Amino acid sequence: WKSTEFGLFGTDWTYDNYYTRGTNYSDIDVSNIMLSNRFNDAINATTLNGAVVCASATARANGCQPLNIFGGNPSQAALDYIMPENGPFQRTRQTQDVVSLNFSGSPVDLWAGPLSIAFGAEYRHEFYRVKADPYGVGFNFASATADYPADPTLNAGGNNWYAGNYKSGGGAYSVKEAFFEADLPVINSDALGRANINGAVRVTDYSTSGVNWTWKIGGTWNLPIDGFRLRGVTSKDVRAPNLSELFAAPVTTTLPNFFDPFSGRNVLAIQNVIGNTNLRPETARNTTAGIAFSGASWLPGLSFSFDYYSIKINDVVSTLGAGDIVNLCFQQVANEFCDAFNLNNQSGPNFINVQPFNLASWKTSGFDIEASYRWQQPLGLPGSLTFRALATHVRKFVIDSGIQGTIPNETAGVNTGNTPDWKWLAIQSYENDKFSFMVQERWFSDGVLGNQYVVCQPGSCPESTNNAPTIDQNFMPGAFYVDIGGTYNITKAITAYAKIDNLFNRDPAKSPFFVNPALYDVVGRMYRAGVRFRF
Repeated sequence: WKSTEFGLFGTDWTYDNYYTRGTNYSDIDVSNIMLSNRFNDAINATTLNGAVVCASATARANGCQPLNIFGGNPSQAALDYIMPENGPFQRTRQTQDVVSLNFSGSPVDLWAGPLSIAFGAEYRHEFYRVKADPYGVGFNFASATADYPADPTLNAGGNNWYAGNYKSGGGAYSVKEAFFEADLPVINSDALGRANINGAVRVTDYSTSGVNWTWKIGGTWNLPIDGFRLRGVTSKDVRAPNLSELFAAPVTTTLPNFFDPFSGRNVLAIQNVIGNTNLRPETARNTTAGIAFSGASWLPGLSFSFDYYSIKINDVVSTLGAGDIVNLCFQQVANEFCDAFNLNNQSGPNFINVQPFNLASWKTSGFDIEASYRWQQPLGLPGSLTFRALATHVRKFVIDSGIQGTIPNETAGVNTGNTPDWKWLAIQSYENDKFSFMVQERWFSDGVLGNQYVVCQPGSCPESTNNAPTIDQNFMPGAFYVDIGGTYNITKAITAYAKIDNLFNRDPAKSPFFVNPALYDVVGRMYRAGVRFRF
């Protein structure tokens, strides 16, 4: 990269440009997965010349060993046949190339200070390629290897593993961006304090989804009262689908007893988890405003902030399960899903394509509170004592699935999710040059199982529906946890540490559905200790 100053319009300017390339490799290897056709051949046994053998002559010629599934210990040879040493694998390579050029300067002095601007452009290219094993992706005799030899009992088209049928694939997209940003000082006086307005605009051209404009405008005002500052910002934001969401190669799983609501029977189906090249970018509106206090000469060490937020996201990229896709089509709630499956396929295996869609929208608002105080040399002791607390209140968190026939779901205060009404975290710590000690408290408020439920008693309940199910108790308690920890500097380069989470070993709350690990501690008291080395 390069950063250089130069003169323009009688003022100093800076530009920087850079190019970067990153490559990421990831490998997945799965073991102890059986080949479905080999399993079927192994359990289809007969006697030949007084010996128990596989009934298929083709399978016998390719190493089939009979498998007794009704009792006794299966032979190692039979297990090795149906679950070979070399199982499903996936090899992924991702690359990113970025070139950027940016300028910044202050072209003019105004009544309250210099106007600062920045502008620039960037180009980014992302590439994705994945390679899978022959038995999962499909093979022919010419592509056979010693690890995955050709086997006429297997399906040449792939999907031979009971699970983990990875596929080969790839994709790429490019992004061109340009931006302009300005910082305008509007107040600079002892009587009124200092204030500025900041605005920015960015245009982004995605090769997969076209042009998008984003912007923001905000400002800060350092009040004439020492330590106090007002701040706020509102913006339009965009998140484009990533490579995996767009181009993910199919991962196939066998569903042996999938219920087909159209025929009323269980069928064998192949579930394909794949990407969706038709995805659109997610768009959001974000507004925050608040007040902060810090750095006051009359109360050093104390910081405090209160911020209100409101966020709305449209076209959220989300995925439904195979059962939801089929049932929503069957109920004629979402006809757009009917092309994603075929459970009566006459020309091949039954299949269900599970892929992301631009379905949902989210809308949330609330406020965050943070406070801290650092006491240097408390009571004359060396070091510092710090008190810190963070709290958040979710006023509302409405999720609209975007599926016809459903209604938006208010999830604020739902403790089976991750949006309780209140959460806070408090930390007290003491540290000096030799050691540190910390006490931490975590708490969240009581909540409900779901706001969609109608609470009633048996015999007096209205009809239960998908949008308004009935329940006799709709309560989930909050929780309070205490953690402690500390460090000891053995030398300048060696530090020992220890920590106990959930000191009082509090159990998670009971739920008729599941224990929620996003909120509740599902492990119990946990001890950790170790040593860190610095070189």
